[in-house]
Amino acid sequence: MKKQELKGGYLISPRRKQALIALGMGAFLCFASPFSIHGEILSKDVQSLQQQTVRIKGTVVDRNGEPIVGATILVDGNSSNGTVTDIDGNFALTVSPQATLSVSYIGYTTVKVKADSKKELKIVLEEDSKALEEVVVVGYGTVRKADLAGSVSVMDSKTFRDQPVTQVSQTLQGRVSGVQVDHSGAPGGQVKIRVRGSASISRSNDPLYVVDGIVRENGLTGINPDDIQSMQVLKDASSTAIYGSRGSNGVILITTKTGHANQRVISFDASIGIADVYKKYDVLTPYEYATAYREIKDANAFSDAEMTGYKNGTMGINWQDEIFRTGYTQNYKVAISNGNDKTQYYLSANHVNQSGIINNSSDKRYQLRANLTSDVTSWLHLTADFNLSHNVTRGSDFGASKGNVIWVALNYSPTMEMMDQKGNYNKDPYNHIAFNPKGVLDLQSGESMSNIANAMIDLRFKLLPGLTFTTTNGVDYYDGKSYHFSTKRVFLTNPNGAGNHDRYRMMLQTSNNLTYIGNWDKHSLTATAVWEPRRPNTEISTLPAKTSP
Repeated sequence: MKKQELKGGYLISPRRKQALIALGMGAFLCFASPFSIHGEILSKDVQSLQQQTVRIKGTVVDRNGEPIVGATILVDGNSSNGTVTDIDGNFALTVSPQATLSVSYIGYTTVKVKADSKKELKIVLEEDSKALEEVVVVGYGTVRKADLAGSVSVMDSKTFRDQPVTQVSQTLQGRVSGVQVDHSGAPGGQVKIRVRGSASISRSNDPLYVVDGIVRENGLTGINPDDIQSMQVLKDASSTAIYGSRGSNGVILITTKTGHANQRVISFDASIGIADVYKKYDVLTPYEYATAYREIKDANAFSDAEMTGYKNGTMGINWQDEIFRTGYTQNYKVAISNGNDKTQYYLSANHVNQSGIINNSSDKRYQLRANLTSDVTSWLHLTADFNLSHNVTRGSDFGASKGNVIWVALNYSPTMEMMDQKGNYNKDPYNHIAFNPKGVLDLQSGESMSNIANAMIDLRFKLLPGLTFTTTNGVDYYDGKSYHFSTKRVFLTNPNGAGNHDRYRMMLQTSNNLTYIGNWDKHSLTATAVWEPRRPNTEISTLPAKTSP
């Protein structure tokens, strides 16, 4: 008897097997041509799908070959598909083969090019001739952008008009090359601005702030971003030289808005935003912490009942839940402007109410501004400006030597008890780094208030053709108070305490400059003589207090 094969539950003899193989080969030969044709159709469909999009790469430069950072590349007719150039001016974008790219950047003419995946594009942008005629504010005067020689960055209010910014410093962040802006992150917190880095390790590296010709010792605090018409950042020695040593760290010039003749504008804007922690830190749970502590340090550190409580979540502390919350921001702005051919006015008000994502942190600001411009006579132009701001900031911290509240909370044990039987906030028995972070946020309250007033009156006299004399007189007033409270419920062995810090400052300034501007054929001359006295007055007082419970 011949051997048979078992396949798929059936017995197949060798003869039947040969017959089935022959039948299969015949069927394959009969249908080989149709299958081959169908295979070509499928491959063409796949190839067609692949050719619907191509990857375009390129570089955007100016006429000198310097890369343009932040240039916008959009598919013409499809604004949802686009990108921006990186720090080297490079970009990459997936588009259809017949797409047209629109390349634009502020101050340059827009260029449109056809997409070409076979080679890397090099797109050259030319400066806009209209932009070259724009007037740029520089030290004690103005100049056409085409005649500008120093390193000056110009930012118009259109750049941040639709952005949800509450502080002027936010408008500079990421928008001006060579300018670094660091925020503390807290509502109303400290802001550090550096123009081309830090030049000193022992003295201030803050730039000089000049608003409408008046130096502001308070920096950008108390200014409504919507009141700004333009900002200029003077960076190099040639552009800051007229300010002397005061401009060694750079100069930030701000020109505020004014009314326009025969243009009545009433605007109101209200915005509400919500802030939350995008992603919390991944730390050990109470059960994981207790298990690791047992294995590494003390096997008898926690009872079985405690371990069960940590495991099922009835015991233990999630410190991130204790210090974080959902924050919100309310921003209300109203502005009115009008005028005739001789006199124009501008009025604005702003209220910002912001609560931070850290418990017990908030900032409130109330701001008013009034501006009046008038051609009093054919030879006298008057500008008067008044700005008033009231700020209230609340928050708590451990001080620079102990780290911030987030760092302390992340290092606190999740297995400890929050309070003792007397209602005092416990310190971490396993990690003696700082006082209880929740106790500090709940009971160690701190509040700072500031009143800022700035007033300016500017008189410009036309003496002779091309010769003008301008006198700008202003006052920069600041009155700040901060309060600090501490309690034994948090600091345990320390007595109850309080602190009061007052800072008063008034700066009187008068700036007088005589300017001559002459033009001969293709030549021009601008000469300026400046005399600027200032009278500062600063008073500081600190009053600490300690009491028994």
